[in-house]
Amino acid sequence: MQFPEPDGPLTGFATRTAASCGVGGETVAGAERTLGVRVLAVDGKTEFARDTILAGQAEMVVYGDVAGLQSSAPRRPATRGHPALGRRLSSLLHRGRRQSPRLNPILVRLALAALIVLVLGTWYFHAVFKGGWLDAVYFVVATMTTTGYGDLTPDRSHPAEIVSAMALMLAGTIITGLFIAFGASLLTRVHWVRMQGLRPVHRRGHIVVCGAGSIGSEVIDLLLALGKHLVVVEISPDTAIVERAREQRFDLLTGDASRDATLDLCNLRAAHGLIAVTNVDTLNLEIALGARARNPTMPIVLRIAEASFAASIARHFEFETTYSAAALAAPAFVGLSHLPGSRGRVAFAGREFAVSEVVVAEDGPPVVPRDAILLAASRQGGFAIAGDFAELGPCDRALIIVPVVQFPEGEDALAAAAESPSA
Repeated sequence: MQFPEPDGPLTGFATRTAASCGVGGETVAGAERTLGVRVLAVDGKTEFARDTILAGQAEMVVYGDVAGLQSSAPRRPATRGHPALGRRLSSLLHRGRRQSPRLNPILVRLALAALIVLVLGTWYFHAVFKGGWLDAVYFVVATMTTTGYGDLTPDRSHPAEIVSAMALMLAGTIITGLFIAFGASLLTRVHWVRMQGLRPVHRRGHIVVCGAGSIGSEVIDLLLALGKHLVVVEISPDTAIVERAREQRFDLLTGDASRDATLDLCNLRAAHGLIAVTNVDTLNLEIALGARARNPTMPIVLRIAEASFAASIARHFEFETTYSAAALAAPAFVGLSHLPGSRGRVAFAGREFAVSEVVVAEDGPPVVPRDAILLAASRQGGFAIAGDFAELGPCDRALIIVPVVQFPEGEDALAAAAESPSA
């Protein structure tokens, strides 16, 4: 979510291990100062003292801006030796790997079939002509390519030789025709790729965004704000997205992301992740499956409209987490019916919390729901992690979470807390 304004800093929740963040052995308050985040749960518990010492393997749920969360994410161990030399060697290895050609399986099968026919035909007609191997090879190649000079011919009084020559003619005609058809297909594909404005992508560590509509454009804006390298695939880009690609220097491919030819150009083996946000659920799924076949370990995010379809995808295709647009928006609308400023809901530590925004009144202490936990505060449009309601001043805006617990009469804690606020 973005707080305090719709175009404000992108914030969110994440799980971190104390040792991996370098805060093992520190107190919760010290870890918050070091990481610049708000610690909300430790080892599945949301109630703990701020002076609690964090064990090295303690698992924390934290809240903060995405840039700060990225800086606290576990890093890969550094490579021994000179870092610049290591990066250069890695770049050379990746470059060599990228330039290595990948044989087409159809072409390999055709070449293997042609070689088998050539070898068998040469072996048979070497015995027929009772001459050198060169004459046999010459006759087989001339027959398979339908050249047929007629200077070497089988004996028509021997039916086996005639049948063998006819079989060689048919095999040569079929294989030659397939080679011509396959070559024409490759040329047509190359011409189509050029006409569509497609080109191979040589980036590494990039994020592929499939779909540049209303949601896709917002995703592109947020990722660019985070300094990510992007490859955007759109089947019919408008002038605005073309201008943005030129100004903000991200790759824009004009094509259908569900086609193998388009996905092959995105260098998915070296990509950091893929986001499919087209308007068609089945198309997003098709894109995801094609991307997974090329990079099984790459994180994939899908836009799925129907919550039941999203759950079915997670169940049948083993996606770890799926969300539908309705599932993300519905909690915010439901929360607004109970408490103004609702931003949705979040679940961690075995509990569910409502996320809401409140404004501090000018003539008194902040009025917040019961059991509310302060996440962040905004004063004059700024953003800061906050953990004490006493630090809030008049007209400040605060982002809070409130535990949601079902009551027998059907109300939840958010509604009850709204009726019984406390400072």
